[in-house]
Amino acid sequence: MSVPQVATLGMAIAATLLILSVGLHLVRLSSWMPALAHKVVLVGVLVALVADIVGLPSGTSSLHLFVLENQPLVWRMDTAALLILAPAWLAVALAVAVRHNQGGWWSLGVAIALLGVLCLAGLNNGASMIVGWELMSLGGAVMILSNRSDMNGSKATLTMLALLEVGSVALIMAVALLGPHLGFADFRGDWAARGVVVSSIIGLLFLVGFGAKLGVAPLYAWVAEAYGSADGPTGAVLSSLILNTAYFALGRALLRWLPVHASSTLFLGVTVAALGMLSAIMAILYAFQQRDWRRLLSLSGVENAGIAIGALGAALIFQAGGQQELAGLCWLIGILHLMGHSLAKASLFLAASVKKERDGNHRIIQTGLGHEYPWTVGVGGLIASMSLSAMPPAMGFVTEWLLFEALFHDFTLVSLAGRTTLILVGAGLALSAALSLATFVKLYGIGLLGARRPGRSVTVGHRLAVLVLGLANLAGAISLVFWEPLMWRASWPDPESAKALVNGLLIVPLSAGFAFISPVKFVIVGVLFACVPVALALRRSRPRRVSPWSGGETVDLVSSATTAFGFSNPLRTVYSFLYRPKTSSERTYRDQGYVLEQATYHAREAPILGAGLIQSLRGGVNRLARLLSPLQGGQLNVYLSYLLILFLIAMIAIFVH
Repeated sequence: MSVPQVATLGMAIAATLLILSVGLHLVRLSSWMPALAHKVVLVGVLVALVADIVGLPSGTSSLHLFVLENQPLVWRMDTAALLILAPAWLAVALAVAVRHNQGGWWSLGVAIALLGVLCLAGLNNGASMIVGWELMSLGGAVMILSNRSDMNGSKATLTMLALLEVGSVALIMAVALLGPHLGFADFRGDWAARGVVVSSIIGLLFLVGFGAKLGVAPLYAWVAEAYGSADGPTGAVLSSLILNTAYFALGRALLRWLPVHASSTLFLGVTVAALGMLSAIMAILYAFQQRDWRRLLSLSGVENAGIAIGALGAALIFQAGGQQELAGLCWLIGILHLMGHSLAKASLFLAASVKKERDGNHRIIQTGLGHEYPWTVGVGGLIASMSLSAMPPAMGFVTEWLLFEALFHDFTLVSLAGRTTLILVGAGLALSAALSLATFVKLYGIGLLGARRPGRSVTVGHRLAVLVLGLANLAGAISLVFWEPLMWRASWPDPESAKALVNGLLIVPLSAGFAFISPVKFVIVGVLFACVPVALALRRSRPRRVSPWSGGETVDLVSSATTAFGFSNPLRTVYSFLYRPKTSSERTYRDQGYVLEQATYHAREAPILGAGLIQSLRGGVNRLARLLSPLQGGQLNVYLSYLLILFLIAMIAIFVH
């Protein structure tokens, strides 16, 4: 049996275990069956992780399932799918392993979502793609609802499902417009037979469809509320495996199926790149203002997905300009970026779970959690925060630096629209990186450092999971020069770009004469520079601690601690024209209203898009319903008036034609 066949067998075993877990959850003949189903999910994820690694770098073999509408249904995962999902399987495995409540419905949602991932990433026709998409959406909803049963959690889940169904409708329309064939092998030919306008519409439908789960503006409205109603392990699953699968599917549609027409490809590239960077900037602006771990991390996930989408748009622009090697480089950068993001984001979501286990809430306040567990939560959270804020030598820095260098190759293009778009994408990337740095300085400095407060003890598994995922992110960046050239099959549309990305121990944007970095040398130099502060710390084994000075008065460290709102309020004030901040207060009195007992202040920001757009659409539907309501009331005059208007419109259309 060959290596690809072993990988296929492993994935088949993993799918069987996930189906078995679903069956155990639904049957529930005994009280111990849900806990057994949870363990079966964990084993299935571990088997999928091993099979994924075994299948690299060549991909899995083809597994023929059955014939559907005279077309064979074949399952196969190529190198790009295995590569982008490999770190996500690790994140999901640790999230499943450390979750406390193993008797609920949460693992059922995980099993359903992962079956959707296997369908979407492996099966070979449009019907199975839509089925996989629906399974992923359903699994995510079950995971969120299993955490909370109050009205807020239910409303957030319904909003999520509604917006994801917008994506489903867009995907169905795209598959329908492609033609009568459902097989992926026919999609490129069917797409090429369409005109430029229809081709562009199909590309936009795929962007809306897969962008609903990636959080493309304005469809990101569900993200903060849905993640804010879930727990840390749920966030780790959604922001790693589900997000990466949606990005792979979008890249497959636009790079493998889209015919290369100079006009339509350039139009879609400009649109995808611009929308991706707009989503990234808006999401990180609002992430900076969040005071909840989960909401901040979820909007940061939208920002990182937007950066990857911007890289995909740049790939389309370069492809339209005939620069295939640069197009392959940008696509590969998007894959590597989301690989590092999945590890870092899962690490911080599990750190949020540690915060909940210790303090009973997810608020970003100073608790000294990083001081209490410095070698697990402290180190893992630091590496993850560095990666998400593009600080060297973590994976996020490597990928964003590479994207900057790829965008600097805009001089190779003839199109003014393409060059201008890449310049603006580079400016947006710089802005989002700066805002991301401020966001994670806030999260790590306030959420993990600061004055210690008493709290409950935390299980070792949670703390180790944060550390393992953080170290995996750093190890991936350092070892990139060794394993990345082997993944040339994942570099669409030009495999040579993966081989040209490495020059010895250097990472280069196709040419060492253009620019280079070396994460390996970063680590060596970093260790040498660390010798100085370490020597100073060893020289003074007991540091002198004094109270902060405040006008000569003693200040309590806990009561005077910097808050998440206080840290982000200056930017909230400067960009008030975007945030449109609103502040309200509540006062409680005692002794017949003469003595103020408590004053509570609430601060919030008005949404730019997202929820505001949804409210506008809802208002429009309500107005249309009121306009048409007389028809239900039996008002004959209104009915005849509408018929007369339709008749006039039809006559005008006939005469104009």
